[in-house]
Amino acid sequence: MANSISQTANSGGHKKYGYFLGCVMPAKMPWAEKATLMISKHLGLDFEEMKETLCCVRPGVWKAINTDWWLTLTSQNLANAEKQGIVLVDSCNGCWISHYETLKELTEEPAKLEMVNRNLSSIGMHFSGDLKVKHFLEVLYEDVGLKKIRSNVVRPLDGFRIMRHIGCHARKHGDKLPGYFDEILRATGVEIIDTPYDKTCCGLLLYFSDPHTSIFDRIGAKMSTAKELDIDAYAIICSGCYDQFERAVKVLKDERGISFDTPIVHFSELLAIAFGYKPDDFGMKYCRPIPTTKFIEKLASKEGKK
Repeated sequence: MANSISQTANSGGHKKYGYFLGCVMPAKMPWAEKATLMISKHLGLDFEEMKETLCCVRPGVWKAINTDWWLTLTSQNLANAEKQGIVLVDSCNGCWISHYETLKELTEEPAKLEMVNRNLSSIGMHFSGDLKVKHFLEVLYEDVGLKKIRSNVVRPLDGFRIMRHIGCHARKHGDKLPGYFDEILRATGVEIIDTPYDKTCCGLLLYFSDPHTSIFDRIGAKMSTAKELDIDAYAIICSGCYDQFERAVKVLKDERGISFDTPIVHFSELLAIAFGYKPDDFGMKYCRPIPTTKFIEKLASKEGKK
């Protein structure tokens, strides 16, 4: 991919973006990966997938086990990003919170940075803290801007009713990211349907201790509501949350015979369609726990009426 790491739209002292895929997206969400890279290039960002990555070592599990171990392992991604001269960009909330909080602790607490560099030195690495970590929503909203996003919408998704789930980690530092999520979704033309379950956790971490509550009282409640309200799609951005949605949908079907027909779509897919791309351009119909057939058919019907 020639010249595939671009200048940021607002410079901000950093010249390049590196997109951290994480573990789940390349394994289970190839359509989300493709759509994210497509819309980024479309908007002039031209992300390149970050090189030499490890698992983000999300803090929800590993920080509680051994904080120093979590900081050391996660700092390898930070050190690699610093070496590559990039802004480290995450769309998975679990990856973002791990990178963001590690960077914050290391730059605010010199003793922890010294400990990490002592450990990193054994593999010939060093981290100075000269790095910026951004959520993909921040890149779109702050670096690209709503005006440019709206100007690229050529196929408004008016008439599509969407429930959304941004995930817990994105709410940890206030309403900024949830606000960005909603505003960018609305820029595509969709109607966001508010429900009592919009802020309910997906139950991913709860699954390890209480699978029943995690599956039936979290995703089960969300998807049942989507079915009752005749929602066209459930919009997510976090790969960790998607992993839980996919797991729960399978368990609900296999153990209770409960099937849902509201597809779970990635935020980037809606943007790609609104920007004029076709579902086949990023493989929207493949590798899904719930087929996207009804969504694609409605899109085709809407196009046919023009």
